[in-house]
Amino acid sequence: MRPIITAAFLCASAALTVPAQADESSAAPKLTSPADPAGDPMSPWFFRVGAAQLQFLNGFNLTVAGQPVPGAALHFNHIYSALLEVGYTFAPDWSAVLSVGWPPSFSVYGGGSLAPYGKLLSTTFGPSALTVQYKPLHEGFFRPYVGAGISYIDILSTHDGAVQNAKLSNDLAPEIEAGSDFMVQDSWGFFAEVKKAWLSTHATGTVGPYPASGKANIAPWVYATGVTMHL
Repeated sequence: MRPIITAAFLCASAALTVPAQADESSAAPKLTSPADPAGDPMSPWFFRVGAAQLQFLNGFNLTVAGQPVPGAALHFNHIYSALLEVGYTFAPDWSAVLSVGWPPSFSVYGGGSLAPYGKLLSTTFGPSALTVQYKPLHEGFFRPYVGAGISYIDILSTHDGAVQNAKLSNDLAPEIEAGSDFMVQDSWGFFAEVKKAWLSTHATGTVGPYPASGKANIAPWVYATGVTMHL
């Protein structure tokens, strides 16, 4: 899936260098469907439904009993989630998009100097983002977009492993994204996109009798593909 998404990212960057054509016949151009001979306005709402893969960074600053643990790192298995995006086009080239992922559950393993401890904990979290997307092309098969906004991670539950009484914090952070819709018809098609969020989480618990705390800079990359629908 990643080669397709990477290609979409590069094509989106190239296509966005093409200047938008100004419509001199109207000061407030309407969103109209080129497939509609009557020229009826399109609905501003659209949806994307698909699957996403999340890749976290493994950076981890850990202290145990008040002492830093050198070489501490984390290891994650592949993380997958269903993805729903709801968008509203508020200007001809601009849309607000809410992205919500089905809460995935996964285990966190020790890496680096923590590798001998094996599974540290497991967690279930809810990923979401709110972005503003710029899409300059509204006709044809290839319709690239870029966006920026904020992402949010909501820790729903944690379960102990080598770390007992484990707790993780929620976080709000910036996010950027790029992708494209590939429209089979004017009302539906496919999409591929990549997102980058600068999320982190603070972890607390105990390792044996000793208190432990740390900050994990997970900063996930999110690769997604699926179906796009315009009302």
